[in-house]
Amino acid sequence: MKYQSALATVLFFLGFHVLSAQSVAELEARFNRSTSKNERMNYAYQIAEKSITVNAKKASDYALRANQLAVEIGDKRKEADAAVLAADAEYRQRNYKEAAGRFNRAWNTSRNYGFRDLVLTSSEKLQDIALKQNDLREALKWSSETVKYLKDSGGGVRGGGESLRKLENQLAAAESDNRALREQLAAATGQTQILANTYQSQLKEVEQKTQLVLTEKEAALSQVSKEKLQADSAARVFSLRVKNLTEDQMIDSIVTAQQERELQTQKAQLAEAELLREQSENIRNILGLVVIFVLFLAGLFYARFRAKKRTANELAEKNALIEEEQKRSNSLLLNILPPAIAEELKTRNKVAARKYDQATVMFVDFKGFTNVAEKLSPERLVEELDLCFSNFDNIISKYRIEKIKTVGDAYICASGLSDMNASPSDMVKAALEMQDFLLGLKAERQSQGLPHFDARVGIHTGPVVAGVVGAKKFAYDIWGDTVNTAARLEEQCDPGRVNVSEDAYWLAKYEFEWQHRGKIAAKNKGMMDMYYVTGLKQY
Repeated sequence: MKYQSALATVLFFLGFHVLSAQSVAELEARFNRSTSKNERMNYAYQIAEKSITVNAKKASDYALRANQLAVEIGDKRKEADAAVLAADAEYRQRNYKEAAGRFNRAWNTSRNYGFRDLVLTSSEKLQDIALKQNDLREALKWSSETVKYLKDSGGGVRGGGESLRKLENQLAAAESDNRALREQLAAATGQTQILANTYQSQLKEVEQKTQLVLTEKEAALSQVSKEKLQADSAARVFSLRVKNLTEDQMIDSIVTAQQERELQTQKAQLAEAELLREQSENIRNILGLVVIFVLFLAGLFYARFRAKKRTANELAEKNALIEEEQKRSNSLLLNILPPAIAEELKTRNKVAARKYDQATVMFVDFKGFTNVAEKLSPERLVEELDLCFSNFDNIISKYRIEKIKTVGDAYICASGLSDMNASPSDMVKAALEMQDFLLGLKAERQSQGLPHFDARVGIHTGPVVAGVVGAKKFAYDIWGDTVNTAARLEEQCDPGRVNVSEDAYWLAKYEFEWQHRGKIAAKNKGMMDMYYVTGLKQY
């Protein structure tokens, strides 16, 4: 039974390692096959997680891919998680300089998006890296940042109870760590009083440990003394017995003892030989079973692969022609027109202009675009614009907002058209997310020494007319004073802010924190009341 149990254990661990390695390989194959950014992001993140302990370099590469894909599709949480994972992979490789840069960027991203757990993880890692490099000032800086962040974020804890106690415990631990670092730094910079206090505390601790060791040694000596007395007593008894034996009895006793030792030696040799024989036989059996198991798995996976491939080929042949043509026409049409307008155009071959009494229009424009363009190559400039506009597209799609067009570095979208969302609140939320994305991108570009974009945003609510113009190249557009007013609000906005008209403010007043700017002159509009959005209202 014990050999069967050992065999089962060996087979379990062998199967586990085979399946684990195959799991990473399968994830990489799925990553390479997938065309969906969301799937590729999840596959890359899983590969990085599974590889972090065995192949940190691979984990770093895939974590960076997951981070980039998360940025492109607008998944904030996954973007921050992947940034921390990429930094941890470099940390495990002891590339502390690269790890510090990545944890710094992860700290900025997590703080901007409000992910407290990742903020604390990043600051703790940065503090640990500084300590490993004997940079006490840098370690103290990140310890102080942790304490400050916990104090600043205390007001955001809802409900109290367990969450509040957890925050209080974290703050107490961070403050204790901060005090310890201050004492170390004071000692390193020559503040002798602090060193003296620390030395006294350490001396007292050493004295206590020394006293404990002495107590243990005294107890051990006492036990040895008792054992020595027992041995002496046994020796005296044996001596008396020996004196009472005759010379012949002593010889017989010695011969008997020697024979007994020889018999025991022979038994031990036989038992050892039997054990070696059984071990050899068990090893042969285990190897045979392992070979059979591996061949069985290989045959099973091969049969499954052939069946899946055959089924996939049959389905692909039946559906390829129909799906290809349908996807091509629908994709081209939906890229330039809203779904409802595209459906009307396919049904009636034309689109009637419509008026919407309450639509919300947003203008986004980059400040100093010409100056930034002069510092970048044309290819790099187009890549930066595509990155920003693609993330804007992902953000507005979450709130059912319609993209109208881009003009140079300007981005225009609207809600309240057809079946689209008419709520100005969602437009304001989308604008805040755009500014959050640009803030994170700005921190990353600054850490790389590259130029960055700052955007101004203007939002206004009112009536518009929407329709399709042109006969060959369709263009969906909106017209009206509401569009012009949104553009004027954008012109009067500071970079990094969201400027809202009075009409939109009254419709979204109770969901956000506001800063009233008063009446400000707008081109061709006169004096207008304007409001900055400072954030979501905390309840």
